[in-house]
Amino acid sequence: MARLTTALGGTIIAVGAASPAEARSQDASGTASPYDIRYDVAAPVSPSSGTSTVSPSSVPQAMDRMHASGTLLDVSLGSIYAEGKFGTGSQTMVWSSALAARLRAGNWTFSSSLPWMQIRSRSTIFTGIDSTPVLVATNTRASRRISNGLGDLTLGAAYTIAARGAPLEIELSGRVKINTATTGSGLSSGRNDYALGVDVSTPVGRLTPFASFSYRFLGDTDIYTLRDGPAASAGASYALGTGTFLLASYHYSKAATVLVRDAHELFAGASTRLDGTPLRVTGFATAGLSRGAPDVAAGLALSLGLQKRNAR
Repeated sequence: MARLTTALGGTIIAVGAASPAEARSQDASGTASPYDIRYDVAAPVSPSSGTSTVSPSSVPQAMDRMHASGTLLDVSLGSIYAEGKFGTGSQTMVWSSALAARLRAGNWTFSSSLPWMQIRSRSTIFTGIDSTPVLVATNTRASRRISNGLGDLTLGAAYTIAARGAPLEIELSGRVKINTATTGSGLSSGRNDYALGVDVSTPVGRLTPFASFSYRFLGDTDIYTLRDGPAASAGASYALGTGTFLLASYHYSKAATVLVRDAHELFAGASTRLDGTPLRVTGFATAGLSRGAPDVAAGLALSLGLQKRNAR
């Protein structure tokens, strides 16, 4: 908890020292200087900020960046199916569907997600931040057990900073996973988890490279001591047209215990806004590169914007 307090303090200091994303300096005539304009990067960023891997709630939010003008709200419903041996001799299946909401007010963004999960595995796997699975120990049962039900609620907050005179955007974020799953479901560690993250992105024409880093603080259970550790991703999005993007990235997360391996995986996704509607459709898939990650995963999400963006 001391580490978390120190990290939170550093984040608050950074936010307090930063200037708002929409601010513009003015000359003596009161006109905004063209050499000191703040940018709001509209392209997608990493779908794993503050989490351990991609999730049915973080992917659709990453694929639909909110502009900084006005107060905006959107909701999404996504599902992801993952399967693999996770370094064991038996198959594990994870199916997760999450209902998520996000509110943008100025430079602040607030989010929430609640998953329904089904896990079929001989291993011990818990719900993580943004409904991502946290593999704790492999082959802890003689046969596969089916665990299903509502998982743990995740709440998040982020602050956006845009650099002076450059199309660089930095987003500082914090997330907390609150233990809301029932004790008998087998889906939760029974403890709260926390994460601090930072995303950096900058457009280069239609291409927008990005990098993401987060640090997770996992609550220990009565049986297992879970390890705090980093998660990171890097990649780029490409704009095919207005509201249509492709995204590819690499993701890493430190294993939750010494009993499993770190996770390395590749991500690819595509997202488009349906013409004449406030709806966005997103499809995505991952491929595991290590024994600590699922072999394959695929998902689909539908997002709904509840308010129109204000004119700039």
